[in-house]
Amino acid sequence: MADMERLAEERKKRYLAAMNLEKPDRVPIRLNFSGEFITKVAGYSFQETYYDWDKNVDATSRMLERLDLEMVVGAANLWWATLHDAVGAKYLRFAGRDLDEETMFQYVEGAYMLPEDYDDFIANPTEWIATCYLPRIQSELAEPGSYRAAAAMIKGAFGMAQQFAGGAAATALYRQKYGVIPSITGISKAPFDTLADTLRGLSGIMMDLYQRPDKVKEALEVLVPHNIFYGMATAQGDTDYPLFMPLHRGAYPFMKMEQWKEFYWPTLKQVIEGLWSNGKRTMFYAENIWTPYLELIAELPEKSIIFHVDQTDLDEAHRVLGGRFCLSGNVPNSLLAFGTPEEVKDYVKNLLERYAQDGGFILDAGAVILDDAKEENIRALVEAGQEYGVY
Repeated sequence: MADMERLAEERKKRYLAAMNLEKPDRVPIRLNFSGEFITKVAGYSFQETYYDWDKNVDATSRMLERLDLEMVVGAANLWWATLHDAVGAKYLRFAGRDLDEETMFQYVEGAYMLPEDYDDFIANPTEWIATCYLPRIQSELAEPGSYRAAAAMIKGAFGMAQQFAGGAAATALYRQKYGVIPSITGISKAPFDTLADTLRGLSGIMMDLYQRPDKVKEALEVLVPHNIFYGMATAQGDTDYPLFMPLHRGAYPFMKMEQWKEFYWPTLKQVIEGLWSNGKRTMFYAENIWTPYLELIAELPEKSIIFHVDQTDLDEAHRVLGGRFCLSGNVPNSLLAFGTPEEVKDYVKNLLERYAQDGGFILDAGAVILDDAKEENIRALVEAGQEYGVY
């Protein structure tokens, strides 16, 4: 146990040094796996790890026994299907319930918030969510005030508490048994993504930019303090590790540059600055392309983010953001799925030689690693990072 604790502290020191733009002993390796990849490696069905929390935790343990990893997010799946079933969730489809037992979950996007809801949402978002939004997306809450709805609220709240407690216990287990540290603590979103992902949907929000732009801006401002609070609350007091912020609708070319600067960036910047004022760094998980926005992103406080590179031009990201923020990522997911171990090692060697020599770099895949990735390619990535990432 003492050896594992010492190993965990070494990994934490390495991770923190990179985030602070320093040179640790070598480049940290942080891989953001999907629960489906972990489930495949562990030998469970998707249905098993979606619905059985103990198997969800055990799946990550099994993966850690096969792969020499430094850090993990936590238990395999973000989604615990049992909790969503308890409230009759309409927005998610799960293996074994709506889908084949080996099919990845599906999010059912829709305009669950209507255009006429903006005023009520802006006036009191919590009341609107409780009385309008939840009854629309959760069948067990369809009749607010009823016994059934009250029971569902209790089940949902208790289930969420169980999931948070279970996640914390899993993180402690992985540290104690494998010397593995968490890659993130806490989660939040860009206010525009909150509005566009789960409330108005993509088609709804894009229409709103033209038909009711002032309402969109008011709603985004309302979400800023909520998203800061949610990030700190889900981090449960930790300010060592970064907060995970998956960024969706801001990727190029969802919006014109002027729209991005008017609607997406101002409130996202406020949230990141608000988190940083509380000592919380943001993992700016920039999936897809963000090259046109790099100069504006450079306005954020130094070291307040880790800029994660998926398909963004890494030369430009290194030129504009390098030395100001830690960079991470860039190993193509397509390479991990369809390449060979030799090709993965060659890519990682070149990546580290070109962009990691001055410190402030974390090795990772470009995007979340799904179940199409080959285990031997993940092993090759880790081995190459350990060999070529030494300072």
